[in-house]
Amino acid sequence: MKIKQRSKKQLIKNLRWHSLVLLDKIENQNEFSNVAIDDFLKNTPLDERDNRLVVQIVYGVIQNKLTIDYYLAPYVSGKKLDDWVLTLLRASVYQLVYLDRIPSHAVVNEAVQIAKTNGHGGVGNFVNAILRRFTRTERLDIDDIENKTERLSVKYSISPWIVDYFLKHQTAQEVNELLESLQQVPFVSARVNTNKKSRKEVMESLYSEGFDTLESEISTVGIRSVNGNLIHSTAFKEGWLTIQDESSMLVAPLGHISGDEKILDACSAPGGKATHIATLLETGHLTALDLSEPKIKRVNEHMERLGLSERVTLKVEDAKKHEASDGQLYDTIYLDAPCSGLGLMRRKPEIKYDKTYQDVKDLSQIQTDLINHVSTLLKPGGKIIYSTCTMSYEENEEIVNSFLETHNNFMQSPITTEHDNVNADLITDEGNIRVWPQQFQTDGFFISRLVKKDTEDVD
Repeated sequence: MKIKQRSKKQLIKNLRWHSLVLLDKIENQNEFSNVAIDDFLKNTPLDERDNRLVVQIVYGVIQNKLTIDYYLAPYVSGKKLDDWVLTLLRASVYQLVYLDRIPSHAVVNEAVQIAKTNGHGGVGNFVNAILRRFTRTERLDIDDIENKTERLSVKYSISPWIVDYFLKHQTAQEVNELLESLQQVPFVSARVNTNKKSRKEVMESLYSEGFDTLESEISTVGIRSVNGNLIHSTAFKEGWLTIQDESSMLVAPLGHISGDEKILDACSAPGGKATHIATLLETGHLTALDLSEPKIKRVNEHMERLGLSERVTLKVEDAKKHEASDGQLYDTIYLDAPCSGLGLMRRKPEIKYDKTYQDVKDLSQIQTDLINHVSTLLKPGGKIIYSTCTMSYEENEEIVNSFLETHNNFMQSPITTEHDNVNADLITDEGNIRVWPQQFQTDGFFISRLVKKDTEDVD
């Protein structure tokens, strides 16, 4: 979108203009929603109330894009629109359909003002005509769509291939529950740094500042915020907690770290898992890798804030090429492999439209290469904790099963409630962890634990 100078001046206090600019970056310039919104909130000219509405509109439009397009189709079909004008119409329709407290005339008038200011009078008249017709006409009924895949795709605003994929693996009811859960607003959750404070102490501190929190149902060190972003709390600034999804908090404890191990975190960004591993060390040491220098810098910031830097060496490096610097093998290796991110679709809704099944297949090859290489860096008797934030079987069970078939000096170490203190509802028959987003309203996640046999004398 070309932004005119007069738009910057005249619309500086207009929250819907800022929503449009953010949506244009995400929809038309391929920026990640969380990155674009974080950057905006660091430099916002708006007050907190308007900021909340900006974020709600942006996430709401992305979350419901296919549904909105279905409603808009009768009014724009066959018309040639600039990308930003279509985005402006989507943002307006979202407010008209999903937000109860905003009068229709306010939505239409502000959209027209934005269209005239950043376009011209003709664009304003066009937007005015479309939105006024929309407000006067009954919306299309999604239940009238006969094709099941298309109906679910439009209803839950998600790519048809994802609907079909899960219908092949799960019952229709399970798929409906999964897709419906992805439409909910994600919780802000955090892991307590128990090296500094207990969970109870942190929750009391947060309460004194006006934050209501709940204990996590699946992690003994997790909390969930009910009414605010914990990043603004004293507990965050003092390093008593770090923002992390509850399902990813399950990874580090599965290594049963005693404190003196030499550990590798092969793909460490954004750092939630790496800082958790570091808190469990005493005399041991963690080597944390990532391909991205900016991401490693963020991991370093988290380590410093939490007071963990002395236990960690951070490196910008491809894990597929990593070799231990002193030639000594690792006691435990964590491999949180790059993946399609289908478990993050509630938190990063653009994934619902951007990812393809070909991405899943391409990533499974990268995951195979990674686990094959890091397995050579592990001591006999050591553990590999393999995890992803996706729900596809090709990136999870099939990777683990294929690895075990070709590496008979490894065996699976089944995860159990008794030995690992993990909720039984999350453990599969094979002894892996599979967290579905609808179970506890967390990210979708997969974890498997593999052990290298003590001797090279294999079965």
